[in-house]
Amino acid sequence: MTEPDARPRFPEVGGHPAFDLVDTVHWRLDESRAIETLTSFADVVAWCLQRGALGADPADLERLAREDPAAAAREHDAVVALREAVYEAVFEASASAVELIAREHVAALSRSTLVADAVSSTWSWRAPDDLSGPRTVVAFAAHDLLTSDLGAARQCGDDACGWVYLDTSPRHNRVWCTAAGCGNRNRVARHQARKKA
Repeated sequence: MTEPDARPRFPEVGGHPAFDLVDTVHWRLDESRAIETLTSFADVVAWCLQRGALGADPADLERLAREDPAAAAREHDAVVALREAVYEAVFEASASAVELIAREHVAALSRSTLVADAVSSTWSWRAPDDLSGPRTVVAFAAHDLLTSDLGAARQCGDDACGWVYLDTSPRHNRVWCTAAGCGNRNRVARHQARKKA
């Protein structure tokens, strides 16, 4: 029997859940190579589960999606729209993207319930257990990012990658999404170019 793969299915290099969501598009800046990893409502649920941000039972969501595939497809489309709005709001200063995030946040609050944590004496918002639960989680993350300090928001220096992240390096001079991925590939490319020259 083989061990299950413990590696994350979706990238976790963004430093914030909303940026990790943006990074579910691979090679964003190269249309010919772009890869969409959120291709269905099931993928959205899997992303939320990986983030530990979903209170609903995934089996219940799977059942609800089977019972109403059109509603599940609408929720998937809404999450993808929110993801793109995060990118456009932060990196393109899009006012319409900001408005979409604000609308989705208000709607998420209206669908959610405040629950108390007896151990920490705090209250927190709990997303609904229906098909809108994942979108609610994403809306909260998008709003949280947008209302935080975005001075450290960066995009990978690779010409095609497009992954985004918060630069929390000591000198705030991080250039690549990952040193082992885009960083290494670009260093090798520069070395090869120097050798040819």
